[in-house]
Amino acid sequence: MADDEGELVVRAFLAAMGPTPADVRAAVERYLTDDCVWENPGAPVCRGRDAVLALMPADFARLEARFRHVAVVADTVLVERIEDMLRVDGTPIAKNLKVMGAFELRDGRIRAWRDYYDSTNLISEQADW
Repeated sequence: MADDEGELVVRAFLAAMGPTPADVRAAVERYLTDDCVWENPGAPVCRGRDAVLALMPADFARLEARFRHVAVVADTVLVERIEDMLRVDGTPIAKNLKVMGAFELRDGRIRAWRDYYDSTNLISEQADW
């Protein structure tokens, strides 16, 4: 896989997360491998798409990710971004959350997804970027 292909997969995955819970489910099913591992601060490690979906809030409807930096090395894409995670009713689960993530790809799909952020500051009024 060419470097830009991995970046395109990650960008497409994050962009496909919404605007409905069904879209979020479809994005997980389309872009993650069956055995994908997802890690977040303070949360259990998820193994497999069903575990990923089970950990997401039931009313999670949309992710808005603003990219600051992207670096690609072989099959790994590192993404510094600011995220808004929104419920079905539009209220934030997270707002202006600064996230650093690592996505490992296999055969054009995400096989590992690790995000790093300060879980004590999920909602901020300013993005600072």
